[in-house]
Amino acid sequence: MSSKMQTLPNNVLLLTEPVAQTKTAAIGFWFSAGSRFEGECQHGIAHFTEHMLFKGTTTRTSHDISCTFDRIGGYANAFTERETVCVYCTVPAVKGAVQKAVELFCDMSTNALFAQEEIEKERTVIQNEIAAAEDDPEEAALDKVAAAIWPGQNISRSIGGTVAEVAQITRESLLDWYQEKIVQGELVVCAAGNFDEQEIIDLIKNLPLHKRCGMYPKHFENEKPKFEPGLSFIQSRFSQEQLFVLRSYRTPVDEKEYFALAVLNAIAGDSTSSRLFETLREKSGFCYTVYSFFTFYEDACVWCAYASADKKMTRKVSALLLEEIKNLVIVPAEEKEIEAAKEHLCGEEIISSDETEYCMKRLLRNYEMGFELRDTDSTVQGIRAVTKEDIIQAAEKLLGNDAKSAFISFGPRLPHAVKKEIICQIK
Repeated sequence: MSSKMQTLPNNVLLLTEPVAQTKTAAIGFWFSAGSRFEGECQHGIAHFTEHMLFKGTTTRTSHDISCTFDRIGGYANAFTERETVCVYCTVPAVKGAVQKAVELFCDMSTNALFAQEEIEKERTVIQNEIAAAEDDPEEAALDKVAAAIWPGQNISRSIGGTVAEVAQITRESLLDWYQEKIVQGELVVCAAGNFDEQEIIDLIKNLPLHKRCGMYPKHFENEKPKFEPGLSFIQSRFSQEQLFVLRSYRTPVDEKEYFALAVLNAIAGDSTSSRLFETLREKSGFCYTVYSFFTFYEDACVWCAYASADKKMTRKVSALLLEEIKNLVIVPAEEKEIEAAKEHLCGEEIISSDETEYCMKRLLRNYEMGFELRDTDSTVQGIRAVTKEDIIQAAEKLLGNDAKSAFISFGPRLPHAVKKEIICQIK
């Protein structure tokens, strides 16, 4: 059963992927309302609004909202990213479950109350959440890294804002944001699994008129992020030294290129047999955590190789990390290594296809990237079609001499001699 994209008369975009043999359905309401949309005095408002969606509507209390999913054996959650806010759920494919879930999401996205008492309680919850993130070494490091590679730009701000910024958010500003970005803003509804498509359409077609969803790129033409290459030593109170090597990659990325980059990343650091893991952990024993990943935005793409280690191992870890990255170009992957990486990705895709939540999120990713709405079989075919030449071209574009690169150390203060040696390694 094929995936489908359709725009309803109220401009809500509906993406569906029916999977008749499954016993669950996943629904996601995706709003173009992430932290990149915030103005100078609005930092943290997107995340705050996401929390308030669950705190009661004109017809439901927060307890009613929780009970809706508990009593049908499903679960609901939400998250805020730099470019989107998502409210989603997974429910059993039993009579009435999908209907109840979609009805509730429609109510939350149209009739949220924003009671002052609830706002104050949730303000404290969010401030605790921010403090918890600041106590997490990796979370804290990623915020600092974003600020270092995109200094002073909207794309690099902390998604939740600071404790002080959240303290300044008013009910009036929350209601204005909610009305503009949630009630009337761009909305993509994704559904994957076992559901009645017409039942979903009959519910969401009654939502208010929304801003029409555009295709990629759509929001930030006047805000092209400027990647800042170079070397940064950022001191922190944490005991481990976290090392980041980042490369900027030009956008947009077409579908063939996306698959090639995924295979290249699997070879580099996305598995326990990857080059980075084998060299830094298995062979040398220098660190516990090492991996690599891509981050895609509408107008920016960054690849990151990451390792954390004890301070005294920093010199050795950085040397091996940089060497293995260079070798991705100098020592191209052979067919056996490429095939192993492709099968790793295909296996992950096949296993994940049993989760309707994953399929629902894949719908949104493919739409945002401007790709075909591929199902699992088609995605696997796309991965297996990647050739050695595709990998070589992707590695050269990502890691060649012309690519912008940043090296960031986040952790205890390093001795001057160690910093000097790292500088020499980079050169």
